[in-house]
Amino acid sequence: MLDIFIEGEVIDLRIPTLELAETSDWYKWFNHPHTTAFLEHGVFPNTREKQIEFFKRAMDERLLLMVTNKDGTIIGSTSLMNIDYKTRTAGSGLVIGDFICKNPLEALEAVARITEHGFCKLGLKRIEAAQHIKLIPWSHRMSLIGYRLEGIFQKAFVKGIEVVDVLRISAHYDDYEKIIASRGGGYGILKKKCLSVLKNFQSHLSTKNFKSFLKNPKSIIIIFLHHKEKQCF
Repeated sequence: MLDIFIEGEVIDLRIPTLELAETSDWYKWFNHPHTTAFLEHGVFPNTREKQIEFFKRAMDERLLLMVTNKDGTIIGSTSLMNIDYKTRTAGSGLVIGDFICKNPLEALEAVARITEHGFCKLGLKRIEAAQHIKLIPWSHRMSLIGYRLEGIFQKAFVKGIEVVDVLRISAHYDDYEKIIASRGGGYGILKKKCLSVLKNFQSHLSTKNFKSFLKNPKSIIIIFLHHKEKQCF
């Protein structure tokens, strides 16, 4: 079993190994249409050899961790990439390989834990992510851990005949500090409260309405829910 690097409440972030790349089905994630639907992957077949090459390169270029549930089963991976210690910024990424995710908090906590590590251990001030326009509901969920909409890049996602807009969201250390202060010094996922929030947390803007909303110059481009009563923290 992989060693735990960051322990969470519903998930753990573990250290990947060369053996994992050589012997597991990790590479198969990027051949599954469900997993790659909103990723740039899936255009050409991924192989075990390519995954080994990726692993070796990634361990030198980014912080890459595997997401496991509390049984130790690998359900995905998360990373901080393009880490710039001068500007104190980085990009974040998440891939859920187990497309039948039983616990809605698993993906959210994975992002929360690696974000916290970036702020507290790496000294970052800003962590950003880019997402397919159809991931608006997931972006809304990420607002529960401090990620906010910064803008939209028109027709920035190009994959075959699909050309769509991309959301740009980011988390800032100042907001992280406010979240910590608001819940007495902790950043953990409060299971019952978060599950209750996510159960009733519906996207109030469709993709079509979202684009119309952005075209209105009088609109305040903060559509994610940051009200105290709807936060998990």
